[in-house]
Amino acid sequence: MPSVICIGSALIDELYFCNENVIAGTSNPANLSRNIGGVLTNVAFHLAYLDVDIEYITVLGNDAEGKWVMDELHKAGIKIENVALVNDPTGKYVSFLNADGSLHAAACVDVCEKYLNPSFLEGKVETLLTGDIIITDTNISIESIKWLIDFSTIHHKTLIIEPVSVAKSRKLAALDIQNVFMITPNEDELFSICQNTKEKESDMIKTLLSRGVQNIWLRKGASGSIKYNNEKEISLAAVKIEIIDSTGAGDAALAGWIVGYLNNYNELECLQLGHTLAFEVLQIKGAVNHHIKFSSLLESRNKYYKDAK
Repeated sequence: MPSVICIGSALIDELYFCNENVIAGTSNPANLSRNIGGVLTNVAFHLAYLDVDIEYITVLGNDAEGKWVMDELHKAGIKIENVALVNDPTGKYVSFLNADGSLHAAACVDVCEKYLNPSFLEGKVETLLTGDIIITDTNISIESIKWLIDFSTIHHKTLIIEPVSVAKSRKLAALDIQNVFMITPNEDELFSICQNTKEKESDMIKTLLSRGVQNIWLRKGASGSIKYNNEKEISLAAVKIEIIDSTGAGDAALAGWIVGYLNNYNELECLQLGHTLAFEVLQIKGAVNHHIKFSSLLESRNKYYKDAK
């Protein structure tokens, strides 16, 4: 199996499930779920469970929470030799979810942008050269994202960038994304990357493709998703399910797509696998399905998409 290198934030997720829809400006009764998270951490966990060889490059605090994250990554079979421990607290993501599982608001404190800089990445070149796919998120600095784009171009690496959020996706607005293999925005992140709220969605896609990114996988929530490149577009509808928790669904979709890509599935089948893992995660609390296997992912795909081969 080819190897994948994940570069991004490892965080502690504190998810507050409010008993009713969140009311601003007052206290909301809730239940707390505390997990290990971060976009690329969620992707790395799922890929490891799906038998993909994973190397993780991230930064953690030299504290009890950082040790907890390191232990869990190691247990999952994720290589942690390139995880750095620093004298700052481990990052944290706090979210408030409505009674239907939808996200009301979230906040994130993270040390990755401070420490995971181009100089740090220069020290990881030997590891980066071993990866068949490199995935990064926009939790790292603009300078570090640029460094990875340049590195991937020079060494002909398949680079995937996950925009993370509306605010953080703005980092991609001014960057040269020529030769980036794929970016994976949702609709709000697409507007943020293009910085043009008046432009039609189709025009924004054309603009990004003209900037040289090879593929755009646009996530559209309950409407499904569309994958664009200069040759064609492929759309896939979502299946109606009961949502328990929306945290990490996009991360799971990316992991499902990647495992399909690595196993030489066609473009539609990769989308189906991405959607399927997202559906599985939407129906549990937390961002990671710790019981997923490749065989069970295929079984679930056949359940959600009955015409799948």
